[in-house]
Amino acid sequence: MKLNNVNKYWAKYQKEDDQYHLFTYHCLDVVAVADVWLSNSSVLLKQAAKQIELDVATTKRVILFFVAIHDLGKLDARFQSFVPELRGRLQGSKYEVVKEAYQHGTYGYLHFKKEFCSSANMAAVAGHHGHCDKGMKYFLPDADEELVQLDISARKQWVEFCLDLFDLEVIPDLPQISCLAGLCSVSDWRGSSMTNFTQSPVDNKSYYSDALLRAEEVLKKDGLIGKIKGSGFDYLFGSYKPRGIQTLLDSLPVKAGLTIVEADTGSGKTEFALSYASTLISAGLADGIVFGLPTQATANGLFGRIGNAAEKLFPDMAVTLAHGHSKYVISDENGFLHQSNKRAFLGSMSVATIDQILMGALGIKHQFIRSFGTQKSVLILDEIHAFDQYMYALITKILQGQHDAYSSVILLSATLPVHLKDQLLNTYKGESNNNAYPLVTHVEMNGEVSTFELSSKTTNKKIKSEIWVSPDLLPNKEQIKRLIDWSSNGAVVGVICNTVIDAQLLYKMVLEQDIKGVEVDLFHARFAMKDRQRIEKNVLKNYGKEAIRKGRLLIATQVIEQSLDLDFDVLVSQIAPAEFLMQRMGRLWRHDRNLPNSVLAVRSEAIKEPLFITLCPSLEDVEKCLPTSYTPSSYVYQNIRVLYRTHLYLIGLKEWDFPSCYRVAIDKIHDEEPHKGESSELSEIAIKYENEQSGKFYAAKNLTHSTSTPLSDVDPRCALLTRDGEMSLSVVLFNEDGLLHGGDYDTQADREDSTVSLSRKYAKGSLDTDLHCLKAVVGRDISYCALGVFDEGLEEKFNARSD
Repeated sequence: MKLNNVNKYWAKYQKEDDQYHLFTYHCLDVVAVADVWLSNSSVLLKQAAKQIELDVATTKRVILFFVAIHDLGKLDARFQSFVPELRGRLQGSKYEVVKEAYQHGTYGYLHFKKEFCSSANMAAVAGHHGHCDKGMKYFLPDADEELVQLDISARKQWVEFCLDLFDLEVIPDLPQISCLAGLCSVSDWRGSSMTNFTQSPVDNKSYYSDALLRAEEVLKKDGLIGKIKGSGFDYLFGSYKPRGIQTLLDSLPVKAGLTIVEADTGSGKTEFALSYASTLISAGLADGIVFGLPTQATANGLFGRIGNAAEKLFPDMAVTLAHGHSKYVISDENGFLHQSNKRAFLGSMSVATIDQILMGALGIKHQFIRSFGTQKSVLILDEIHAFDQYMYALITKILQGQHDAYSSVILLSATLPVHLKDQLLNTYKGESNNNAYPLVTHVEMNGEVSTFELSSKTTNKKIKSEIWVSPDLLPNKEQIKRLIDWSSNGAVVGVICNTVIDAQLLYKMVLEQDIKGVEVDLFHARFAMKDRQRIEKNVLKNYGKEAIRKGRLLIATQVIEQSLDLDFDVLVSQIAPAEFLMQRMGRLWRHDRNLPNSVLAVRSEAIKEPLFITLCPSLEDVEKCLPTSYTPSSYVYQNIRVLYRTHLYLIGLKEWDFPSCYRVAIDKIHDEEPHKGESSELSEIAIKYENEQSGKFYAAKNLTHSTSTPLSDVDPRCALLTRDGEMSLSVVLFNEDGLLHGGDYDTQADREDSTVSLSRKYAKGSLDTDLHCLKAVVGRDISYCALGVFDEGLEEKFNARSD
């Protein structure tokens, strides 16, 4: 078919040397990228074919047809007039066009709807620059009628050419294909990167053959296509014998679905997930793995841990890291996948914070890139119990998207309450009443549920339990002396506070005592990023698996609670819901250090058994004033009934018996019915809390259906939408010489070295509207020292505590 009219239109222009690329050949470049990607993917075509109920070959032709017409809106005088001289060269200078704002992506959809038919798949490809505004009013160009008709004729000619090219008799009328928007958008990026500026018509078949070769080279170079080299536990961890839940791997169905793994901390859930995910990939059910974790610290920790496994699975591919400050861990020079967080999901192995994944459920620009990355992968979410109902609404949306795309999910938790498990299973239409522990639950796409239990008992781990009574949940002087004595005798001791200010206050209190030469460290999230990275590395070095085990004391917040491989002899914690206390206990006697031939440093003789101490107010004080009895911890853990029940559970408890205590404690404490003897006041508090959580769930759910103008995906405010009540601001710290840690404010890496994320309560300074941050001078706007950012009232509280 001749393209006489279409070949009067350009698609790419390079002003520096006045080169242009004809519309036809840009579209063929983009199609070539999509073609090669689909041919090299184990799963994309199979998933799409199931969605639209066609065979794989026809599905491929349908996808490539829509990709080919993604830039239909460029066949319009308004786009062509962005370079008037070039339009005149190609179409003749006699025509006049009134200049106006013009979005070629959205107008491609509107033209198609007006001149051909309405199509969700056309909307998907038309939004390849981030968003398709389907509600925009439709107007033809204000131009000479002959030129308007040329546009219409060119669009008709191109659509007919593409139907013929892909052997389709009519425009496919099909449900939206989940992968199409993301595939098209990334194919457009990479197709544009290999532009060879073809300025006059050539043989289309020969051009496309060459484009396929260039596309394969680009995709391989960028790390977007690659094959798995092996799979399974033995392949990944051959020097280790499977233990606990890992022994169930061979029993699991090799089918796409949702898998929930409930097992104690330190039981090897990460290795289980990697092994099972690799098996699914080898079976052609996924192309890669995306790990999601609650915090930057846990993401950084896992990123460091899985390197060897990733290299075995995908030796030619790089592991990517995606979170707000991932550039501090890996630099942009690592290539295409590392240059933005949304791209990180496109490779074979990615580690990310949960907010980066949840952006795929929000109405932000390019959200479909994240969805495309997770849906072609096995999505693994760790610490799935650690989120509130606001985030659960977004997680539910993500899981439903995975289900609709015939994609797999693995969820990991040591402490998952039954009501949350039911909520998660429902996303894949599953139900289960099996309350065994440890337990693996698998739901197939049709909702069929299988459960897998250990045939023999796991080795019990017993942890001694003590309560230290404290009205403000901080140790008194005698208790601080015990911490110092343990550390001075060689024990590695940790204290976990629920708020930053409590951690800072305790740190100051400890340093006021005779610390007997003991090293005392402070770790929380309210440090400038360069300082936080330094402290995190120091914590892993001195309290991690490979540490030399010199007596030391770490005072920290929840940043050490999850996924970081730390190992304490004694752990003290402010009261929190039982599942979080248990999670913290996972950092206690984590490794067997005294085994024969162990290469690990031995444990101190100062502590004979694992000891976990919980700081609680007196029960008498609690019952006098329930709503405020656990302040300030109740600002963080707002379910007072759960805190109270945890407190009761601790009273009289001599030791935690793992893993049997997980299910017993969690089910008892999270029972939705009032317990015998509980006051009506406690029930009223619980009902109020549940109503608030329900409101947050539906507020977040509404966000996923928002039709308002989307934020740019690189706007730092996007991440704020993924977490309720955490509307933090980025604050860039300055001293009298410039940035706190030096460098150029206009350089992102330098600026972020001196950046700290603060809640609105603490964030002060002058607003930079372009970069959506505050600029704060240390000592004038904000107080900052070795404690991190601290509240003006810290000294007052310290003095009051000292008295």
